[in-house]
Amino acid sequence: MTVEVTLLKQYPLFSDLNETQLREVAQLCEAECFYPDHILLKEGQPGTKIFILVKGEVELLFTIGEERPTRVGLATAGEIIGCPGLVPPYTNTATARSLTETEVLAIDIADLRELFEQDCPLAVSIQRHIIQSLLDCIVGLRLEVGG
Repeated sequence: MTVEVTLLKQYPLFSDLNETQLREVAQLCEAECFYPDHILLKEGQPGTKIFILVKGEVELLFTIGEERPTRVGLATAGEIIGCPGLVPPYTNTATARSLTETEVLAIDIADLRELFEQDCPLAVSIQRHIIQSLLDCIVGLRLEVGG
């Protein structure tokens, strides 16, 4: 099911886009639902989608050495999952598993990168919001470790 432009306007990731850009992004989005324990992304696998979490909780797991995956974060409504798929080598750096019934907006990464090539201001706007989101996560991790 294609996503409505009005839904995209609710998320900061798309807040700086004009109506034409929002329509272009909306054409790339699909609403998806998952049950608990569904793997959205697998660490080390090619990144094929990014997800904007609409509802639910998703845990982020990372493998350190030979240990089993360790929980390194929890994503909740409004957060973005799968950003490493946007940059070379386009590989997921963590596993994302739903903890609850989860609703997401899924965007095909190859299509999004193609749209970035066609519309540089759109690319800059979305990437700026993704970078801010990632910086917020880093600061949160520093506070947890140091706190």
